[in-house]
Amino acid sequence: NGEEEAAASEGGDGGEAGAEAGSKKEKRKRQFELFTSCEPCAMCLGATLWSGVSRMVCGATKDDAQSIGFDEGPVFEESYKHLERMGCKVTRNIMREEAASVLRRYGNSGLIYNR
Repeated sequence: NGEEEAAASEGGDGGEAGAEAGSKKEKRKRQFELFTSCEPCAMCLGATLWSGVSRMVCGATKDDAQSIGFDEGPVFEESYKHLERMGCKVTRNIMREEAASVLRRYGNSGLIYNR
């Protein structure tokens, strides 16, 4: 199967044990980056952790999203600290004003899901 081939190509023995070890090792090597216009809601924050994202960069804040009517759910500072402890580097407020401006424009004409 594909996992065995990947393990074999990385110097594994190609057997079941080699495929499993190669697969786990490969997953740890992967680096996924998430760039988002706004800090994530509670559901997306959990998905960020579960999906193995190693770096997340956010523009606008939860407060910016809530100011136009989105309800972002229970996301706390501790939520971001937990991501960091789990190996996901978090950078927030990148180009915040520009990102918040996009949200405000959307709030004037777009559909807010919970209104």
